[in-house]
Amino acid sequence: MNKQLILMLQCQQDDHQQNIETVCYNQLCTEFRLNCFQCIKIGRVHRSHLDDVQKIDTLIEYSERKNQEYNNLIDDLNKYVERVNQSFSYLKTGIQQKYQVERERLLKLNSQQINDYLNSTTNLIEYKQSIKTIFQYQTEKLINLFNNLYGQLKLSSYEYYQIDDNSIKLSKELYDKGYQLYWNHKYEQAIQILHASIQQNPKNLLSHWCIGACLRYLNKNEEAITWLDKALEIDPRHINSLHEKGVCLRLQCKYEDAITWLNKVLAIEPRNHYSLNEKGQCLRSLNKYGDSITFLDKALTIDPKHVSSLSEKGKCLRLQNKYEDAIVWLDKALYIEPKHLYSLSEKGKCLRLLKRYSQSISSLDQALSINDRHIFSLQTKGDCLRDQYKYKDALIYYEKALKVNPNDQYAKNQKEFCERQLKK
Repeated sequence: MNKQLILMLQCQQDDHQQNIETVCYNQLCTEFRLNCFQCIKIGRVHRSHLDDVQKIDTLIEYSERKNQEYNNLIDDLNKYVERVNQSFSYLKTGIQQKYQVERERLLKLNSQQINDYLNSTTNLIEYKQSIKTIFQYQTEKLINLFNNLYGQLKLSSYEYYQIDDNSIKLSKELYDKGYQLYWNHKYEQAIQILHASIQQNPKNLLSHWCIGACLRYLNKNEEAITWLDKALEIDPRHINSLHEKGVCLRLQCKYEDAITWLNKVLAIEPRNHYSLNEKGQCLRSLNKYGDSITFLDKALTIDPKHVSSLSEKGKCLRLQNKYEDAIVWLDKALYIEPKHLYSLSEKGKCLRLLKRYSQSISSLDQALSINDRHIFSLQTKGDCLRDQYKYKDALIYYEKALKVNPNDQYAKNQKEFCERQLKK
């Protein structure tokens, strides 16, 4: 708010013709808080708390101080949410690592490991319904708490002034800056700028979407969905928001829900190859490899050089045990993007399954030169070395995988297997 404009505001009381000169900050005050000198002079306002009445030019400083207080509150709330997300992530990862075993891994387990796996999976049956019941009950409690707070704080009535052209223009300028930061992978900085954009224009659709996109890249998928839903309240057919929500749901392993939102994109824009690719990934995760390839092929018909779709098709073919075919598609991805981590790792897996170990390790080493903490490349290199009876060397890579994720059950099992072999 401009200081000169504040000083020129005219008093609203009676027939006073003077400009406002004072503002009241008393928490319990029920009178009109902005007053001219005449109001104070006749003694009809704020008589019981005159110490809380200040000059109007203190309003900017007051507003900035309050903004910082509210930012601190939001930061504190975010920390609580982060703790919950982290705890849930550990639980989810633990379940996936312990109970989800792909066929190729299952075939490599010894009899004791398979026996332990069967015991674990049969015991989980007892807990499945109780886990879902507990989560549903606690989630509904938390949602009701948020809704009650939303109502008590009257958060739906926050538009204190009509949005003017200058505010809209400034909001767009701030969005452009925020979007550039997002494009440069500076997501935290982008979010700050985009929040300022929304303060200028609460109906800035693109700023809401871009905050959601930034949060998704920061692995804050629940928060991302909250902002994407806000964008979709403004425009239910906004393609980018619909797509991003689908991606967030896929990353939360909610594949059927993700497909629902991706289908909304495709109903509006059938040739959106990004959403076709995402739907293909969801179907692959649901073990519907043929259906997945159908949608990946649709994406590739639109953009034959879409690296993610090429790589995903390679993975689907690997999961169908078509290793040579898979390598063909992974090589197409790598021809376009030689340092595509996902494709290098997948190619390494295919080559190991074809027992071409030196080529596999070469591909995996390329992947690890890009990201030395890529857990699947570490695991697969360990598998290559284990298959060649190089248990000591294999042990090193399983231990590296466990440093990245201490709950990686597969790496734990293989580490123990190698240790037993070394003791013989």
